[in-house]
Amino acid sequence: MILIYVRPFGCEDGAVKRGEREVIWWVYMIACRGGKIYTGTAIDPKARYEAHRAGKGAAFTRANPPVALLRCAPFGSRSEACRAEAALKRMPRGRKLSWAGEPAGT
Repeated sequence: MILIYVRPFGCEDGAVKRGEREVIWWVYMIACRGGKIYTGTAIDPKARYEAHRAGKGAAFTRANPPVALLRCAPFGSRSEACRAEAALKRMPRGRKLSWAGEPAGT
């Protein structure tokens, strides 16, 4: 299977080439109704956000509907993205929001 990825608007640019295909793993953060925050990983964060909005994402976002995609950040591999996601989930709310507001490339 060859994965082709087109960078969605609003997400930082980054890529890792593996053979003939280009794969980018992203960590994304979503603001949800009620002031809650959801963090996840995906190859196509914009499509994943739309799935969350349509009620086809995680159980958390079905119970707390998304209102905005706050930030997407690229990583070189799935494992790097998963480690970053886990670290973000351990952060206090203020630091999560600070990360979401940081400029690209940080």
